[in-house]
Amino acid sequence: MSVGFVQFRLGVAELAILGLLFPAECDDLPSWSVEERAIFRRAADLVAQKGDDLLVPPGDGWDVLAEAQWEAHVREPGWWPLTWMMTGPDGACCRQVHDLTLPLLWGTEWLLVELERRRFAYADPAIRAASDLIRQAKARLDVLREREAGVVNDVPDLRDACAVLSDALEDRCPVLMAWPCRKAEPA
Repeated sequence: MSVGFVQFRLGVAELAILGLLFPAECDDLPSWSVEERAIFRRAADLVAQKGDDLLVPPGDGWDVLAEAQWEAHVREPGWWPLTWMMTGPDGACCRQVHDLTLPLLWGTEWLLVELERRRFAYADPAIRAASDLIRQAKARLDVLREREAGVVNDVPDLRDACAVLSDALEDRCPVLMAWPCRKAEPA
């Protein structure tokens, strides 16, 4: 197995991957177990493979993101809300989707701590953009948690805030992520 390096823009999927790799630790909750972290790591692999528009498998389908969501729910009910998207020409159909707002929030919080450790000034655009994205993600989660049906169609997404953060980071420092390559290398 080799490791690939690439500079890229941060989006919903990339920040969610960071959050799944570094899930939030809360003072009032126990630390994540090794088994829970392994589930989150597999969920990060799924997001890395498929991106940020992920449908929940139909029927009794259960994928690793659903498993990660369940682990968060067991720890704190409603922490990672279940979400649905109205589909079809008249919006008569409904599909369950994996909303990545909570892992994106975790990833952005982790990134903000890392920026602060590197002594970025509070006035730095990257710090302000990360703080703004955290505020928007928390507001989005509040809306999703309050909704009885969890429909996300009319809830503003976080793509623009991710783009602002990515631009601020690009102007300040390179953004690199190392991810194991799963394809066999040519001999």
